[in-house]
Amino acid sequence: MESRFRRILFKFQGISLKWKLLIPFLSLAFFGTVILVYIGLSTQYRLIEAQERKEIRRAHKVFLREIEYRKTQMLSIASIIAQSPEVARMLEARDRKGLLRLLMPMYKRIKRQFGVSLLHLHIPPSKSFLRLHAPESHGEMLAYRKSVVEALRNRKSVTALEWGLTGLAIRGVCPIVVGHRLIGSVEVGYPFGGSFLSSLKENWGPDFTVYGKRGESTYSCLASTSERGGVFLQLIHKMPLGDGPRILIAPKEFPEAAVLIGPIRDYHGEIAAIVEIDIDRFAIEEDFSNTEEMIFVAGSIGIGLSFLLTWLIASMFVRPIREIVKEAEEIAEGVRETRIEERPADEMGHLSRSLNKLLDSLQARQRQIEEYARTLKQRVKERTADLVASEEKYRTLVDNLPLVVYRLQEDGTVEFINPYFTEKLGYTPEEVVGNKEFWRSVICGDHEAGASIIESCWGKREEMRAERKVKSKSGQLFVFIDQAMPMKDEKGNLEWIDGIMLDITELKRLQERALRGEEIRILCEMSARFAHELRNPLATAGGFARRLMYKLPEGGELRKIAGIIVEEVSRLENILRIMLSSIEPVQLSIGRVNVQKLLDGCKRDLEGELKRRSIQLELKSPEQLPDIQGDEDLLLRALESIIGHAIAMTPSGETIGLIMTKEDGSLVMSIRFRAQGLDQEDIDQFFLPRQVEALEKVALDLPLAKVIIHCHGGAVEVAGDKGGEFVRLRIELPIGGA
Repeated sequence: MESRFRRILFKFQGISLKWKLLIPFLSLAFFGTVILVYIGLSTQYRLIEAQERKEIRRAHKVFLREIEYRKTQMLSIASIIAQSPEVARMLEARDRKGLLRLLMPMYKRIKRQFGVSLLHLHIPPSKSFLRLHAPESHGEMLAYRKSVVEALRNRKSVTALEWGLTGLAIRGVCPIVVGHRLIGSVEVGYPFGGSFLSSLKENWGPDFTVYGKRGESTYSCLASTSERGGVFLQLIHKMPLGDGPRILIAPKEFPEAAVLIGPIRDYHGEIAAIVEIDIDRFAIEEDFSNTEEMIFVAGSIGIGLSFLLTWLIASMFVRPIREIVKEAEEIAEGVRETRIEERPADEMGHLSRSLNKLLDSLQARQRQIEEYARTLKQRVKERTADLVASEEKYRTLVDNLPLVVYRLQEDGTVEFINPYFTEKLGYTPEEVVGNKEFWRSVICGDHEAGASIIESCWGKREEMRAERKVKSKSGQLFVFIDQAMPMKDEKGNLEWIDGIMLDITELKRLQERALRGEEIRILCEMSARFAHELRNPLATAGGFARRLMYKLPEGGELRKIAGIIVEEVSRLENILRIMLSSIEPVQLSIGRVNVQKLLDGCKRDLEGELKRRSIQLELKSPEQLPDIQGDEDLLLRALESIIGHAIAMTPSGETIGLIMTKEDGSLVMSIRFRAQGLDQEDIDQFFLPRQVEALEKVALDLPLAKVIIHCHGGAVEVAGDKGGEFVRLRIELPIGGA
């Protein structure tokens, strides 16, 4: 498909210059005319549509004003009747026949003059008393008539568009009050139907159609001035009703009209009916069609004139170019040795002068090429030798550097690694070079697809420098400083990435060890100072407490109190001894330590205490544990202290688990035992000096055990699980030694 498109494009590029000028200008004239015609017609259509919307909204406002006018009219008539003392007297006396004789002439007169269709009197609590328009129908409760209930309850006049027994009508309800007594209410109604809509059409022009609401989404046509009827019932499922009116200009079902569909709400704001206003668009459509024809004719004439003028100008422009091209072909073929005739100082003149310069330059270059050809072979030989020597020096340097040197393509594919990469991490060039995902996943640790290699490995760092933790093929963890140098083309697009990686694993380990040593030194100085300040007053207090206790009589209350003081002082002295043991200077005697032998010796030394407390020590380790570099006596002392402390805290009959593993060049010992009653603070301060119910040697050596492990370059972590019921210790010692 792409090659076919290229062939078509190549053929198009090979057409005459005249057509290359004609096609863009004619296209510009054509599309410009079409765009102008489109803009003109669209603007005219939008103006017409806006005017139609304005007109139909005006008709809707007239419709609403006419409803409000009828409401006011009906309320005025009802107020006049309600203010009649004779009506109030007869209604209070429940004289139905008297009211019928009194009000029937008035009802006939207002029906004839104002079009009133109903005159209805009610008595509390909203009961029909007399219908002048239907005298034989009365006595039922009107709880469904919200306007009547509201007027009687609040003693205020109410106007509403509401359904009743006679249908939908514009009603005015006025309470009849004598003094402070509510006698009843009078209601006057105007029919909301054909006569109302016909008067609106006669005065304002548009067709009006009213639909009564019969259910949740059921409507029926009440009255209409349109011969064809409305379109609302056809659109009810496609056009949801909102709070305001909806306007449709030339809908699909009624293309020759503009339609407004709006809700008519009753006294409580509920939709009682729907009004549809239709305006005929036949004359507008006819005028718009005539305008379209006129604009199309004018546009066609303009395009024709543009074509003719462009053809003439292109012909005049191309003629001298053809002559210049013919002379240029002669220069290219080498058959022309004379200069081109000078032309006027326009573009063609500049072109002819440029071709003359080109001719002179070609002749000079031809002489230079003839001279250069005689010395070319010797120059190529010298440059090739220099290039080979430079490449050999660079390759030797890269292969022998104690750094990882690499090159990545723009998509992350590894293009080159030096031998140091294989020596350090164990991956061969066959496993790495050409692999698109190796650097992203193994070196950078990013397993998400889709991101570029720079985002995956360096994120948004402008300096392209990062510290990485990389696992070798054998699982050993190394720490590198990665410095990358992206290479980009002239447009700023990434072409490849060159970089180096410096191994700082040993430097990191030494930094961590130095930090631990400094931390231990500061803690030891603080503890020594504190113990020195505490020892003298504590010895004095203990001596005087013992003398006081021995001088007091046996069995006395004061002797008991003195005994408590002596016990507490002894406890403080014991804690002080523990503190002094934790700051005891540690001197390492480094040698090879057999870890399995170390574990067996620890278990043998603690065998008696394990049996005494009925506790099992389960040891799980690989068949071959590597030897480590360290002080065997101090490591045995630290291990016995930690496990002995675990024995002292473990309830009788339980089991202490000890698992040995090898991880990332370190030996890891995991100890797990049950120790009830420990909170998070006790776990966080596990190695701090304290008084525990344990062996005296264990209590003294536990704080020193952490110091010994740190002095060997190791680390120890304490954590609780299962809500603090179990304690887990993780001891890590480097296999290579401190």
